[in-house]
This record gives sequence, structure tokens and C-alpha cells, in this order.
Amino acid sequence: MSGEHGGSDETTVGHSVGTDLTDLLDDRTGHAGLTGRLEAVVDGIAPVWRRRIGGGTVVGIGTLLIGVPLYHFARHGVTVDAIVGDALPLFFGVILVATGVWLGWMSDDDVAPLVTAFWVTVGFGVTGVVTLYFFTLHVAHGHIVESPWFLVYDVSATGAVGGLLISRYDVRSRHRHRRLSQRERQLRAVFEGTLDALVITDDEGRYVAANPAAADLFGLPRSELVGKHIVNFASGSEDFEAQWETFRAEGEARGEFELVRPDGETRMVAFAATANVLPGRHLSALRDVTEQIEHEQELGQERARVEFLNRLLRHNVLNGMNLVLAKLDALEPALPDDQRDSLDVARHRSEEIVDLIQTARRLATDVAAEADGRAIRVCDPLTDAIESVRGAYPDPTIECDLPADEVWVHADGMLETVFDHLLTNAVEHNDADVSVSVGVTVDPETVTVTVADDGEGMPPERLAQLFDDEEFTHTRDWGGFGLSIVQALVQEYDGDVWADANEPSGTVFHVELQRTESPDGA
Repeated sequence: MSGEHGGSDETTVGHSVGTDLTDLLDDRTGHAGLTGRLEAVVDGIAPVWRRRIGGGTVVGIGTLLIGVPLYHFARHGVTVDAIVGDALPLFFGVILVATGVWLGWMSDDDVAPLVTAFWVTVGFGVTGVVTLYFFTLHVAHGHIVESPWFLVYDVSATGAVGGLLISRYDVRSRHRHRRLSQRERQLRAVFEGTLDALVITDDEGRYVAANPAAADLFGLPRSELVGKHIVNFASGSEDFEAQWETFRAEGEARGEFELVRPDGETRMVAFAATANVLPGRHLSALRDVTEQIEHEQELGQERARVEFLNRLLRHNVLNGMNLVLAKLDALEPALPDDQRDSLDVARHRSEEIVDLIQTARRLATDVAAEADGRAIRVCDPLTDAIESVRGAYPDPTIECDLPADEVWVHADGMLETVFDHLLTNAVEHNDADVSVSVGVTVDPETVTVTVADDGEGMPPERLAQLFDDEEFTHTRDWGGFGLSIVQALVQEYDGDVWADANEPSGTVFHVELQRTESPDGA
């Protein structure tokens, strides 16, 4: 769209359409004052030579001012009257020499030396010429002027120092102009390059400037957008006049409005507006939130479906399974001993279904609000899971090596489900005499729990696919949901889970969790 609208009038954007923001902020164009014009002239001179030429010129004039008194002392001797008469020009000469040395060999300013040289030369020459002109007039009218050349010299020395003072003002003006120019360039870059739409309106609500993102949002080239009124893009439900007066009175406004593009498409736009960024100019930042609002609506519908699923699982399936377990408990005393094993299997499978339903409800519930407060000792759910699997599967050997100190991780009670699925997976999919070893590795930032078995293992291609989904999708056409549930829960805890081949046989599952402090801070 940017190629269609934002960039379609690139050659016409400027003063004619008002899209250059610096035109609104500052009407100055080109170089400022003498310094700016001089900078344009001397751009072809190397910076070091600019400093040398400027500084050398000032040093030369200063040397001349010093040399005249010294010549006078050498010819007529050093007297009190001579010292008093030449002290001020001599002092001025010393100042100019010192200034020239600093500008030519110590300063890093490329233009100030030339500016100083110009003004010092002009001050020295103009005052000398004007003084000589007036002396000539006096002589022509019969007046006698004693030591006219030394008087011209004294006045010229004063003019040179006056030029030095003027040059300081001009240089400061140049620096101010440079800083303003840099700020203007930065402001222009932000205005033109920001991804948010920026528009400037006048007191009547007409657009006087717009950036490329605004052209994309409004669906018009900038040359056509500038000059349009806000009401040209507002829906009929907007009370523009009242809102505009309120905005101008309060000085700022935030909110959302419905923008109607020229092609009839409607977009929801969030805006933040500031009145009178310049007198009679009002800046607005606009952002298209149509997709965000649509996404929030879809999330709301999804939450409603999830809540319905939760109620269905809780009231129908879960309550039904609890009734089944209660009936099995009631039947147990009446069953003969040779049928107790069948009852135990039915009870165990029913309990597994209940646990699976609880896990499914947990995965379907938004628990982000409580995420920051999760903390559990890693050994507690791990030990409970081991004891549970040992009771359900007495034949396999399950060994564990747990740390002696309490180790807290970022998780909650559902962590037992993670370990239970991993242990159950290890004993169910291997021979009855399989050996399973559980270990805990504690690092400064993480805790890693490993569940390793010495069974047949898995083919490498399937091993690589176990946890390759970023989200709980279970796109595999093999295997159960247990490992997918493990991945979903571990990701909820900001952890990681992966599997490797065990040596010499079997599989090793790794669950990495973030360490955290205990709730009481101990």
C-alpha cells in the first residue's frame, strides 16, 4: 500500500502540499548569515587549510599591530610617553596573535577561523580607510594633524579588535543555526520515518501536513490528503464539532474513532492528539488497531468456548467418572478375590481418566494472572510422582537421586503431572523389568530433572519429533497425548523439555525449570 499511496507523490511533496514538517516549525531556509554563506563558499577547501588560512590571517594582523610599536621604540627609544601611547595597540596585537594561534592550530572548528579572519580584516581595513579619509579632509581644509599615520594605526587596531568581537557573535550564531538544523533534520527523520501515522491540522481541522504512514492509513497520496478536513474521513456517528472544541480547550485527547477511507473501507484507529504544538497547529499520532480489535473479539469468543468446555468437563465427564469410581468402591466388598485384579485395573484406568480431565481443564484455562507467584519445591511433586508410579507398576525398578537441600522452581502443583507422564511413559512402553533412573541437576539459574530408562529406545527420527511443536498441537499421527501435555505444561512454566538417546539403550527425558526463591523468602 505504501507504494500505492505513501510514495505516489514523492516528487510533489514539499512547500506546495505542506508535508515538510520543518516548513511548519521554521520558515528559515538555506544558510544563516555570513557564516552560512562563507561555509558554502569554502566547502571545497580542506578543513585543516581553512583553519590555517584563517588563523594565519589573524596572526598576521596581530603581528603587524605588535611590529609598529616595536619599530617606533627602535627608532625613537623607549620612553614613558611612547609606552603609554602604544600600550593599547600593542595589547590588541597580542590578543590577535593569541587568538589566531588558537584558531589555526588548536581549534577543531572548520569555519570559525575564516569568519574571524574576515571580520578582523574588515574591521582593521575599514576603520583605517575611514580614518585616513577624514584626515585627508582635515588636511585639505588647512588643518594640521600631528602623527597622522600613527593615529590611523591606533584606530585600525581598535577596529581589528572590534571585528574580533563581532566575529565571536557571528560564530555563536552559526553554532546555534547548526544545532537548530540538526534538530530539524532529526524531527524530519522521525516525522517521515515513523511507522505510526502523523498528521498536523490547523484550527479548522484541515490537514496541513502528513507523513507517508498517514497516506497509507487514509488511502490517499499525501498531495491529496493535505487540505482535506477531518470530517471527510469520519463516520456519520461522530460529533466532530463538539469533540474538536473539547480537544482545543483541554489541549490533548486520546481515544479511538472509526475512519472511513475514500474507497469505503472502514478502519478502527487509535489516536493521541496534542493541541498547539505550534500556534494554530495540532499534532495527532494515529495507529490502525482494526486487526487488534478483531483479534481481541476472536479471543473473547475463544475464551467463551474454552469456558464452555471447562463446564462440560467438570459437570458431565468429571462428575460421571467420580460416580464410576464411587460405584467401583461400592462393588469391591462383594467381588470374589479372583476378580479383584480386574477391579484394580478398572479403578486405576478411571483415576487416570480423571487425572487426564483435570490436566485438560488446566491447559484450557488462562492462568497467566498467577504466573509470577508460582514457586514449588522440585522434590515434592517428583517424589509423589515416583511413589504413584511405583504403586501402579510394581515390577519396574525406579531409582532416584534427589538433592539434600531444598530447591525451589518456577512451577506449581501441576508439575507432578509432568513427572508422572514421563515416568508412566518409561514403564508402559518398555518391558516389565525396565529400570528407570531419576536425577536432579541444580545450576545457579536452572534445575534440570532427568528421567532415563534402559528400554528399547526410539528411532532417531521419532525422537527428534517429540517436542518439535512450539505449541500444544499434537500433530503427530503416532503416540499419545502424554508427552504433548508435558511440553505444554513445561512451556507454561517458561521451561524447556527435550529427549536424547540413552546409552547403551533407552531414552533420557530432560525437563529444565527456572530456579526461584521460596514464597517466604527463606
